Amino acid sequence: MTTSPLDYLDQDGADEADYETPMRELYAYHDGDTWLDGIVTGVKPHAAADGGTLVQFDERLWVPAREVRESDHYIAVLLNPDSEVYAEVIQSFVDGKPKDVIRDVSIIGDGDNVGTEWHLLDEPATGTRVRYRYTGTAELPEPDEDATATV
Repeated sequence: MTTSPLDYLDQDGADEADYETPMRELYAYHDGDTWLDGIVTGVKPHAAADGGTLVQFDERLWVPAREVRESDHYIAVLLNPDSEVYAEVIQSFVDGKPKDVIRDVSIIGDGDNVGTEWHLLDEPATGTRVRYRYTGTAELPEPDEDATATV
């Protein structure tokens, strides 16, 4: 098994600040034959059967810190124009990097589709979080009834 990015939690001298570092960050944990992503919501030093640190995912599952790995995803922090956080969403890396643009389609009112667009900010990531700024909303065209009708 590869080393865990949280191995430092089991090192001599790990302190309260070290235990706070992974909180709210995205990591992967092994569940049967599958690796799943989850947000770290708790840390229990010396709580594992072997005396190691346990890490809680999504306020439900405890996993030994040594069994955690980096996620293949990241948390996109979507910011409104006034820098208020609109949402945090998990996204896949594209060629090992965060996406340049995130687009979302929502339904509003009487079923109108509205697209929103968020652009990557030119700044370093903070942990597993990458910030994006809202850049616009536009109504999407109605689908052509003739083009979508089935014969």
